Amino acid sequence: MRSLSRAECDLVRDKEQFSSALRTFQPDRIFHLAGRINGSESELFRDNQVATRNLLEAVGRAAPAARIVMGGTTAVYGYGGTAAAPLTEDHAATPQGHYACSKYAAEEEVAAHAGSGGWIVMARMTNPVGANMSTDLLCGTLARQIVEIERGTAPILTLRDLRPRRDFISARDCVRALWHLGEFGTPGTIYNVASGHSIAIAEIVNIFLDLARVRPIEVRAHPTEEERSTVREQWVSNAKLLALGWKPADTVRQAIGDQLDAERNHP
Repeated sequence: MRSLSRAECDLVRDKEQFSSALRTFQPDRIFHLAGRINGSESELFRDNQVATRNLLEAVGRAAPAARIVMGGTTAVYGYGGTAAAPLTEDHAATPQGHYACSKYAAEEEVAAHAGSGGWIVMARMTNPVGANMSTDLLCGTLARQIVEIERGTAPILTLRDLRPRRDFISARDCVRALWHLGEFGTPGTIYNVASGHSIAIAEIVNIFLDLARVRPIEVRAHPTEEERSTVREQWVSNAKLLALGWKPADTVRQAIGDQLDAERNHP
């Protein structure tokens, strides 16, 4: 069965069409990663919470035996933990901003589905890095700017603040983790999907520069008054996921290399 594009089946508008597809296909695993990163408050809640509710209701009607892995974000914690006390799944969620609040609202839909007997686990992901990542994300922006420089634009990277530390995880490791959760996760449970290590954004930029085919490249970092997050450092525990037998296999450098190679192949 071919996949349905968003233009053909929008989770907000086309609930019945989606239910029909589920009845026809009868999937045994569903990985829900659709959503929105940027936009107005209403757009974020529509595409993160309402779309999730519609998907779960459709699954309950048309494919109740399916196992669901819900893709979420560690942004719902609202702060970043410390190296000595990284964020575990037991930390209270205190989401800040419309994006994090909309993703936490989606988690409440997940809890309701689990409470009604549906098989679902919640995967709170950190910062995936790899091929074809959105330019709305830091590494997507870096890859796009580097490749544009390789194609002849001025050798200058323009970025925001490089001081924060974040947990970056290979997109391939992230995919492996999601599949692992679908096989071995405990339904109704939250799992952090993280590398377990924190790295400064400045170090990420240096890896991109080292893998670039043009040298030298000037870096201009301009902290703005309205940063995406006020969290200066992010430390996330992946101990619960490790206990299931998953472990990261790729380095951040490998993931950045994948992202650059994919961007170079785009016209």
